[in-house]
Amino acid sequence: MLKAQEKLVERYQLQRLLGKSPVRQTWLAWDLIEQEQVVVKLLMASDQLQWDNLRLFEREAKVLRQLDHPCIPQYKDDFILERDLTYFALVQEYINAKSIKDLLASGKTFSEIEVRQIARDVLKILIYLHKLSPPVLHRDIKPSNLLLDSSKNKNQVYLVDFGAVQDRAAAEGATFTVVGTYGYTPLEQFGGRATPASDLYALGATLINLVTGIPPADLPQFDSRMQFAHLIKLNPGFMRWLQQMTEPNLEFRFGRAAEALKALETNELAINNTNKELPHTPVFIRKSLDKLEIDIPTNQNVIELLFGGSALLLWILFILTSGGTAIWLGWLFFIFGASIIAWLTLPGFVENNICFNNNKFEIKWKLFGVTFMRKHGNVLNIEKIYISKTGGIGRNRVGEIILSVGIDEYSFGRLKKGLTKEESQYIASEIRDWLGI
Repeated sequence: MLKAQEKLVERYQLQRLLGKSPVRQTWLAWDLIEQEQVVVKLLMASDQLQWDNLRLFEREAKVLRQLDHPCIPQYKDDFILERDLTYFALVQEYINAKSIKDLLASGKTFSEIEVRQIARDVLKILIYLHKLSPPVLHRDIKPSNLLLDSSKNKNQVYLVDFGAVQDRAAAEGATFTVVGTYGYTPLEQFGGRATPASDLYALGATLINLVTGIPPADLPQFDSRMQFAHLIKLNPGFMRWLQQMTEPNLEFRFGRAAEALKALETNELAINNTNKELPHTPVFIRKSLDKLEIDIPTNQNVIELLFGGSALLLWILFILTSGGTAIWLGWLFFIFGASIIAWLTLPGFVENNICFNNNKFEIKWKLFGVTFMRKHGNVLNIEKIYISKTGGIGRNRVGEIILSVGIDEYSFGRLKKGLTKEESQYIASEIRDWLGI
């Protein structure tokens, strides 16, 4: 058994045991030549050592030699140590940071903003790994393999432990060891078919662990999907993004890290805490991480209102000054005329207020400032937002923004005299990006 202060190959002086198992030891050591701390991983050649363990250890050393990324501990050295037992040794850069697993165990909670930052940082590492030729798949992303260095102004995330990495051998179809951690590993990886999307699933499961504080294996499941939306309040776009990251079906999951990062950044642009008034329109948009509100005021003016009122007044005067049959005809004309005028003018005086938060949405229709109708529902049930000509009749059909919720559709923002098609498309795009649709 190795002990602290021992020197290995006259260069690495052991300082402190970081971890061990029946066949493995991980030590913090001092490099006497480079005068720096390093991590020394040791695999013991004993009766308990299985061939697969040695193969994975050698693969990790081989892959680390070719990696060069600031957020992956650098390869330093490897050698065979002959003592009472034979040890296979791998030396890596030491990162003075705590694992996210240890932070969770200490009671730390992660905000949505922090989790988004971790997601971005790890995705950038995965983009680098997956673009290598052949692609390098980590295959064991989980809280214990992510280090978070909070000593700098900006938290820095490191990806460590490449003992489960898949390299050229697996990529070319050779037999490889099935590895992974239950709860963080997708089904296809247990079936021996790991892809870049498998690392995305593991990252998504890790992030869900951070936002809920619950290991993914302990979360309820339905149709092989983790059920966590009822446990937390997140921006709906980020919630949908996490759900797509952990889709059990590869067809519906993000296929590449770059694709997942782009979707995340698109949503982040849509939640910037800014108020925006669209040029040349009265529309006003207020948005933040947990709320999106859109006001679409009336698109008619006072002259049109006076015209409609004057027309109605003339009809009334005609009725009052007529007699006999003319009165009945007058009433018929009045009803018909009032209907036409109301149909032509009143829709233009309808105002809309649309509000989304982390759980619900509400649409209000107002006439002259008074709410006469409202609809609400769950934001995660919204399937799509699009522009369609649903208002008016025949040639007078006008475009509206449509919110599709299952079999129900809600329309708002008539385009006839107020919003242009481009402005309405912009509003629909803002809603889609904020909701992550």
